[in-house]
Amino acid sequence: MSRILIHGGNVVIQEGVYPLDILINEGRIVGLYEPGEAPHTEETIDASQTMVLPGVIDGHSHFFQQDPQADIFDAAAFEGFTNGGRGAAAGGITTVVEMPQAIPPTTNGAALLRKRDLAGADAIVDFAFWGGAISRQPLQAIRDQIEAGAVGFKAFMCNDDPDFPALNDFELKALLENLKDASIMLSLHAENDALVQGNREKLQASGRVDPLAYIESRPPMVEAEAVNRAIFFAERTGGWAHITHMSSPDAAELVRKAKQRGVRLTAETCPHYLAMDVEYITRLGPYAKCAPPLRTKEEVEKLWGYLMDGTIDCITSDHASWSKASKDAGLDNIWKAPNGMPGIQTMLPVMVTEARRRSCSWTQIVLWTAITPAKLWHLAPKKGSIRVGGDADLVLIDPEREWVLHNEDLLHYEHWTPLAGQTFCGRIIRTLVRGETVFLDEAQEKITVRPGFGQYIPSQTAH
Repeated sequence: MSRILIHGGNVVIQEGVYPLDILINEGRIVGLYEPGEAPHTEETIDASQTMVLPGVIDGHSHFFQQDPQADIFDAAAFEGFTNGGRGAAAGGITTVVEMPQAIPPTTNGAALLRKRDLAGADAIVDFAFWGGAISRQPLQAIRDQIEAGAVGFKAFMCNDDPDFPALNDFELKALLENLKDASIMLSLHAENDALVQGNREKLQASGRVDPLAYIESRPPMVEAEAVNRAIFFAERTGGWAHITHMSSPDAAELVRKAKQRGVRLTAETCPHYLAMDVEYITRLGPYAKCAPPLRTKEEVEKLWGYLMDGTIDCITSDHASWSKASKDAGLDNIWKAPNGMPGIQTMLPVMVTEARRRSCSWTQIVLWTAITPAKLWHLAPKKGSIRVGGDADLVLIDPEREWVLHNEDLLHYEHWTPLAGQTFCGRIIRTLVRGETVFLDEAQEKITVRPGFGQYIPSQTAH
């Protein structure tokens, strides 16, 4: 690979925004220069009038990698690393951290290594893996996944997925203790199982099948109770608990107070909890169904406060590209639609638009989407920041360009989004992974690399 110079852009690093030229060699950043001071290169990319950000790390994506040797195939969740990676590249995401709800689920070392090989043949962008933690799982399965490079473990506190049974309290406590010395997080889908099941049964018994019935089945208390319990066990064990896709300000307040006490605790939220509210599910029904559910406008604004004060550590997409047919099943009965929505291509545009609307800085956006995720998922210093020695994972954005999102713009497998028709400010022009352009907005073929370009990035702590 020849040397490449990214010239003329406003470069966002942790210390601020500076006019810098970025010199790339063999896929890594080898120099940051004042404009005009860099040595001659074989290739120059004109970044004038753009913001140059470190590539986004999406710490929570669902590509539902399916093993062709498995006995089952789920057409409703079909996507994989090529289709999902196309959406990631178009969304400025250069590394995805894939969740373990694959087919079969990734809950042991052999399954993780098999998934690594399958994804390696298909990937467009770089990738890392969550390990899976389920009920009645041998401890050796956890150890084997760590050895295979898992960057964290995902577990449920509620039983939403029969292939991924929730941990009971004894198992939750024991796993936090066992992971303590490994310095690796236990990420929890924090909703109280008994409340979820009981509320749903009561509403269904009364004949409720409308979208708001789903919202009522999972009120903020459902999330707050589970977060409170996770905090209790993390505080008593010294283990590291991470709250996934936090939606409720009530839960966020519990996290804030726990952090002040020194509990080993982190949290993420998603663009849909910061830019969408219950009006969306009223209007779009199953297409805006997710778990935890969308909250009120007032709760959305309160959640922004917890993001800006550091209670919430980072942003993830929770991308799940369910088929349109599977979502249509919930049009007349909301309970029949799966939970989740696509978001990997829209994550950065939503955050840039909504954060700037609230006068957040570019540095804050980068902290939430790249710098902090790289640290949380043990991908730093290789990933997550624009620094000499790091991978040349970069996103060039035209900061003032307004554009309207259409379903046909989406490059991931399912071409629908609950955000279709909305206007965003800040257009992604180019995405580079290890110095190679993987997405170019102005090109006829916008994805400029072949499947298999993306590389597996194991935990930098374990290795």
